[in-house]
Amino acid sequence: MSASMSTTEQSMKISMDTLHATHLSAFKRTLGGILSTMLAERTFAQIIDGLPTRDDGGYFPTYSKEIRDNAISSPEAMEAARGVGEYFSTNTILVDAKLAQAYQDARSGSDEFYLRLLEMLAIACHDIAARVYVDTQPGLRREGQSLEERLAALEGRPTDLMHEDYCDSQQYPNGVADVVGYWAEYHLFGGVCKRAFLHPVGGFRIFHLSNSQIEQFIAYVQRFAEASEDTHIQPPFPFSAEKYTYRVDPFDAMALNIYRDRYERVIQRDRPARCVQRLADFPELQDAVVQINRDGSGQ
Repeated sequence: MSASMSTTEQSMKISMDTLHATHLSAFKRTLGGILSTMLAERTFAQIIDGLPTRDDGGYFPTYSKEIRDNAISSPEAMEAARGVGEYFSTNTILVDAKLAQAYQDARSGSDEFYLRLLEMLAIACHDIAARVYVDTQPGLRREGQSLEERLAALEGRPTDLMHEDYCDSQQYPNGVADVVGYWAEYHLFGGVCKRAFLHPVGGFRIFHLSNSQIEQFIAYVQRFAEASEDTHIQPPFPFSAEKYTYRVDPFDAMALNIYRDRYERVIQRDRPARCVQRLADFPELQDAVVQINRDGSGQ
């Protein structure tokens, strides 16, 4: 995989306003609902500050004293974050042309319609987060710091706003801004989204949304279709893996065509050896361990 992308490899973007009325309405109303949540405000405030809070940056193996000391986002960043949803509800959003066509080709109300919509929403939030980052870097919390001070605090990371599996900024169309976009996807949806698959942080395996989770999302979209314009509805995400859901090791995802863009991650040549496995990723093994402990305790 090359370190840079040619123009032909990059996705062409079109205005969302080219979508059919039904598809456009579902997209705009649901996106507006997501952007108006406290979760979205907290996510965008951290981007505007240029620094995650310690509760939202805790999946790093280690993280800086700056993050440990950053309990909450600044009031100025929170205030600015509240305007993000309003801005993008009145301005044109560009979407991937191929994905937009696939969404438009899906019959309204079908399962394909909702899965394509979910991916469209995740990518739109990714792109909005990337744009907010570009417009506000290096961030309110880093004002007055020299470039050398900022680089020293990052300790080699492209940014503190980072999903650890999506940090290859040198090959992303928007560089570090896309790293921030993937980070925002994780916070808003529970992982980087490819239709019904989500890639969480912390070394967990990619998981498939359950039927009940997909139904929750469908119900969420349908409530917006029936509600008044100023209705606030709590989304069912961020999603987390249900115990017995289908999971895929990230090493195998590309071969199984579970990815959004080929450039999103660099897959190692050889499968990485794991000396520790997370029981949450292997529910059958978890059940076996529980049973062994019960048998050993005499219960």
